[in-house]
Amino acid sequence: MAESQNKKDLAHARSKVSFKIADMTNYLYGGAANVEHRRHLISLIANDPVFNKDDWGWLNHTDAVKRGIAMSTRLAELMMEHELNDLDFATIVEAIDDPLPIVLHNGAFIPVINSQGTDEQIEKWIPPAEKFQIIGCYAQTELGHGSNLSKLETTATFIKETDEWEINSTTFTAAKWWIGGLGALCTHAVVQARLFIDGKDYGAHVFVVPLRSLEDHKPFPGIQIGDIGPKAYNGFNKMDNGFARFTKYRIPRENMLMRFSKVSRDGVYTKPPHAKLSYGSMVLLRSVLIKQMALYLSRATTVATRYLTVRRQFNNPTSRSADDPHPELETQVINYPMVQNRLFPMIAQAYALFAAGSCMMDMYINLMTGLSSGKIDALAEVHAMSSALKSYCTTIGAAGTEESRKLMGGHGFSYFTGLAHLFASIVPSNTYEGDNYVLTQQMARYLLKEIKTARATPDKVTPFSRYLLLGLNKNALERTTCAVAQPEDWLKPEIQLAAFEHRCARLAFELSDAVDQAGEDLANVKTWSDHNIECYRISHAHAQYTMVLWFIQAIRDAQDPETDPEHRAEPASIKVLERLSNLHALHTIQTNLADFAEDGYLSPAQCQSLRAQVKALVASLADDAVGLVDAFDHPDYLLNSALGASDGDAFKRLWDKAQTEPLNKRGVCDGYEEYIRPLLKKHGEFKL
Repeated sequence: MAESQNKKDLAHARSKVSFKIADMTNYLYGGAANVEHRRHLISLIANDPVFNKDDWGWLNHTDAVKRGIAMSTRLAELMMEHELNDLDFATIVEAIDDPLPIVLHNGAFIPVINSQGTDEQIEKWIPPAEKFQIIGCYAQTELGHGSNLSKLETTATFIKETDEWEINSTTFTAAKWWIGGLGALCTHAVVQARLFIDGKDYGAHVFVVPLRSLEDHKPFPGIQIGDIGPKAYNGFNKMDNGFARFTKYRIPRENMLMRFSKVSRDGVYTKPPHAKLSYGSMVLLRSVLIKQMALYLSRATTVATRYLTVRRQFNNPTSRSADDPHPELETQVINYPMVQNRLFPMIAQAYALFAAGSCMMDMYINLMTGLSSGKIDALAEVHAMSSALKSYCTTIGAAGTEESRKLMGGHGFSYFTGLAHLFASIVPSNTYEGDNYVLTQQMARYLLKEIKTARATPDKVTPFSRYLLLGLNKNALERTTCAVAQPEDWLKPEIQLAAFEHRCARLAFELSDAVDQAGEDLANVKTWSDHNIECYRISHAHAQYTMVLWFIQAIRDAQDPETDPEHRAEPASIKVLERLSNLHALHTIQTNLADFAEDGYLSPAQCQSLRAQVKALVASLADDAVGLVDAFDHPDYLLNSALGASDGDAFKRLWDKAQTEPLNKRGVCDGYEEYIRPLLKKHGEFKL
């Protein structure tokens, strides 16, 4: 009864969807050809026994790392067998659903050499890397230091007599730490180290460092390498995050990547045309994370939505769907307003993240194209934007995944939901590639410089900072109020964007005024740290504004006749996308209402009508919720969820999964003779 009813409930929910799911999927992935290609790539691993996920929950750290190496090897083979490119690689890694030791080889080692190496260095290192004759990683973080490149303790000292660099971990805290792929797999690394010539420190630079012998894989003399051990939440358990400590280890001078900075044979240093050109690798990794958050949050909401559709709890007539064919049964949990109010905004966030991920990656590609021809104008904005969005998007990605789990009640705590593993994979993103609180200073510093530009030459303010022009007339900014007159005005994109722009302008100028009044130097860490809370506020405000703007633009593009047909959407899909965009924008305002209301921009009546609109938008999406998550097109293999599978047979699947628990393989558990029996018999026999 329960099994067949679960399937009926999910099928009935799908019958109510107002748009073509295939059309929405095509919109999300940029056309039917991309959708089919993604499905093909996922099938390559879903049908390969090496990537079977059935026993993942039982693996200890050592076994998990060994499995990760086996999966990495097979992935490399698939790359070569099918001539897959970097985008294909990223898609397959997403479907594998666990960071592997080889991920940083394609995701950082090769891109860093390509972006920072000379043509000769690229010719030397990239061909063997692409054939996996060498396998590399990216070594920046140290035991005692991370994002602050200027204070890294690893040094690279130029030895003129031998034309070599001497790589040295000056203290044990200088050991490279947390480096994915370093613990067991990699033979080489691109290492961030401070460059010294004749005692002068030229700051952090990147070096290609051989780590292990290509004959027997043993570390070279002068290098101590190992795995750092298990991680929190059992996350990244197949990734061999490692450490490396260098003791006066020598490499050739040519192993310094010299596309921008250079050191000649006689030790003459040539500085790069821009101090932050080396930030390209960090921009790439942060840009990738934004799209990754779309995929993670969409998976979490898919699992939660499907389960909440088949889960029935209590009998509440007021929360029951009007067309529920089984009023005699308990109410479907997804029909409770509080559940919808928690779940549906996260689905809207996932859709917004898809748009933001595509736009951010376009910005990165345009940046790198410009850098290759010597154009550096976009570097500062792209670096700041990727920093702000990385901080915000990974924050809502991790929070949304955990909220999805909590929405599922008691069963949500089971590993078999797939969300425990997903959360363990996503939550470290709040720290790596820049701590989410520290990283917000990048956008804040950028906006302060943009304010100076706005005051001096307004025409030179970069596109996504043009709201700063509103703050040039402080009195006018203070008098500005929201234009909402009727509740439905909240659904106008121009009113939504005006609210976000006003908030951003106000917060940016408040930070600028505070810094100016104190007469502080932004390079002074002690005084600058007093403003870190304000930095966090303006950075996240800017990220939210950008997310809203890009989602609105993506929907406009999807209905523009001039847009490539592969990137357009049908009217029924557009209608639902507009509801999602409105919900995303208004829910974001509602969640941060103090920022919008504290200066009088919003009136109490407007705040009330805002809440009413959010509530109405949530209710309007009820019939489309299952269709919206189905459109994410995540196969059951990827979700790996008993409760979120596409057939809706949640309880049968959960039962079957529990039977695979190793404790259940024997009638009497291990430990009975050693512990349980002595306790039961300690005071003699008890007869039932």
